[in-house]
Amino acid sequence: MLNILIIGGGIAGTAAAEEVRKRDPQVSITIIEDEQHPCYSRVLLPHYVKAKVVRDKVFIRTPAWYVENNIELMSGVRVLEIDIENRFVRTSEDRELPFDKLLITTGGEISLLHDDLRGVSYLRTVDDADHLKSLISEVRTLKPQARCGAIYGGGFMACEYANIFKHFEIPFSIIMRGQGFWSRILSEHSQGVLADQVKQHGAKIYFNEPMPVLLGEDELAAVKLKNGAELPARILGVGIGLEIDHKIFAEAKIPSERGVLTNEYLETTISGVYAAGDVAEFTDTVVNRRVRYANWMNAQMQGRAVGATMAGERRAFRLVSSYATNLLGMHIVFLGDINRDQTDEIRVGLATEDASQELFFRDGKLVGAVLIGDVSQRAVLTQHIGKSL
Repeated sequence: MLNILIIGGGIAGTAAAEEVRKRDPQVSITIIEDEQHPCYSRVLLPHYVKAKVVRDKVFIRTPAWYVENNIELMSGVRVLEIDIENRFVRTSEDRELPFDKLLITTGGEISLLHDDLRGVSYLRTVDDADHLKSLISEVRTLKPQARCGAIYGGGFMACEYANIFKHFEIPFSIIMRGQGFWSRILSEHSQGVLADQVKQHGAKIYFNEPMPVLLGEDELAAVKLKNGAELPARILGVGIGLEIDHKIFAEAKIPSERGVLTNEYLETTISGVYAAGDVAEFTDTVVNRRVRYANWMNAQMQGRAVGATMAGERRAFRLVSSYATNLLGMHIVFLGDINRDQTDEIRVGLATEDASQELFFRDGKLVGAVLIGDVSQRAVLTQHIGKSL
């Protein structure tokens, strides 16, 4: 019997397992997941924190689903070693699990602060969301003048924390390492539009700041900036990116750079070894270069594609990457390849006080776009990017 191992039980790994099972009722499928939960939606975590969805609705799969589909879910287990030559993985339970085909969907680990106090919050897992809800409940018992938060970051998580703090009427400041939101991607105008949106909601932004110093005994009381200023904060929301654990791949001689390297079929150069989701740096035939996208839709669709391929229906992955969020009510959409260093030209499609549109071209072809404020052209631009090559 063919034995398939999947490292990572998030949406990419779960979608792949489901696709394999649809095509082959007999193959053995095991998912190794270091969290204690079945598959859940990371996209819904902010909504759960804001009590817009109940906790049970965050979970996409129940324990019964794995049983019904004859998929073994090993929860709370880490993979410590991948032995490609002998075709097995060694786990934190000191077990050696053999495989015929191996799918890597480990995603990334959140970047952590060097220091930690109660009040420091991350929002990557459902346990993080539970912790944040508890912190918010405690802060809301304080007198209004004592309720305060801070955010460290300038990307998607910074937007989510801003929305959460605003929802609960917790005053906050944003501390950024760069000169603005997505400073490596956006123009000064786009960064300015987003900064103005924050200011209009009464929050201050501190730019070009190193990692703040945390002040307090056991619990966070304030954060200290580089100029010595202290910002009161009972909650610090941290969103400073994801890190890929390359050590295990290097030891296994699985090629990786920004992520595990694959072709358009999500196959590595090692026979029977695949990668999908946030950890995969794949050949994107839409934009004609190798990229790594860390968003929900990409991970889900890659899982489906690689599952079909692993089951014998070889399917190239092709999708215009798309990610949407909002900052205090202002819509933001990223489409396709928006790496400034890999473009020949960036054209401004729209530039007003409350909207921005940037179009990314390579070899004269549209490969990516950023829409802020006015996102009415999302479908049209997605179609253009999909047909550009």
